Amino acid sequence: MKASIKSIAAIAMFAFTAPAFAGGVNVYDDGESKLKLGGKVFIDGTQTTTKSATATTAKTTGFNLGRAYLTAKYTFNSDWMMRVTTDAALETGAGLGKRTNIFLKYAYLQGKLAGDAAVLRLGVSHNPWIDYEQGLWKHRYFSKVTSDEFKYDDSADLGVGLKGELADGLVKYWVTQVNGGGYGNIASSNGTDSKVRVGVYPIKGLTLDVGYNNGYRASKTFGLATPAGKQSMFQVMASYGIGHDFRVGANYIDNKDKASKLVSAKTFAVWGYAKVTSNMGLVGRYEKQDAYSLTATGVKGTVKEKRTRYIVGVDYSPTKHVDMTLGYILDDTKNSGYTIGAVKKVTQVGLWSQFKY
Repeated sequence: MKASIKSIAAIAMFAFTAPAFAGGVNVYDDGESKLKLGGKVFIDGTQTTTKSATATTAKTTGFNLGRAYLTAKYTFNSDWMMRVTTDAALETGAGLGKRTNIFLKYAYLQGKLAGDAAVLRLGVSHNPWIDYEQGLWKHRYFSKVTSDEFKYDDSADLGVGLKGELADGLVKYWVTQVNGGGYGNIASSNGTDSKVRVGVYPIKGLTLDVGYNNGYRASKTFGLATPAGKQSMFQVMASYGIGHDFRVGANYIDNKDKASKLVSAKTFAVWGYAKVTSNMGLVGRYEKQDAYSLTATGVKGTVKEKRTRYIVGVDYSPTKHVDMTLGYILDDTKNSGYTIGAVKKVTQVGLWSQFKY
């Protein structure tokens, strides 16, 4: 079959012009095999102020690169495909010659083993929950979802997974077995983590999901005198929405992490967004965490840290694939660091944006 490759001009257009194509640009197509390229960028201009109980401890004003993704997807046929996505972000740390670094976000093979009922993933791929909730929330450029923001989970990891749809889409599932360190640390340790999400969709627009994570978060090492602790995290979420115009949701998470973050936390969140005109809308999110310190052997601390986040914004979409939010975020922590009376209050105000092709 004769392959056709679009001109260099088209590739240049892919790389340098404003977003104009939904889901990327096809740059290779021979009828069955296709190569599609895409990108997404998060930019914000914000003022961030950090205060303790008695004083302002830090303040920054300026522009930030939240993320810059470049994605290549190659479809072998109707059943098999592969994906590679790179991610650029600001890093901090001593000895870094360049602060903006590029790293790997996704690199996986996907294949249908039994139609949509059983789809294999192998490689650095999405974990079952975070990307799924981001798809419902639609404002990742403005705020992460709860399990990501509070660092209970990682959005991607190296391993194998199986997902699918059953009963004509009434039930969907995703199960993975991964190294546990997230895409920032894909090295193997001496144990793997299990992660699962099951969703039920009884009527159009309604989502009911439950998730469970269990594992070592890449902390298990052979030969340690003290056994590595494990994480056990349970979460539920319900949401209802109509297309891209409106959605509200609520989450509850119970996280006991003796492996990595050493925390026992219960967290509740409510969130939503709605369009008020064809290109303007409102968005909001509220999150509350009650947490105690936790040792690797399960000893729970006595001081409760209370963290609350308030997020509000006004959305504006001047054209397709361009989204902006004028917003305000308050992140208020009492008994910060499990110290009685310690306060940490972080406020952000500014303009957040994403643009993609």
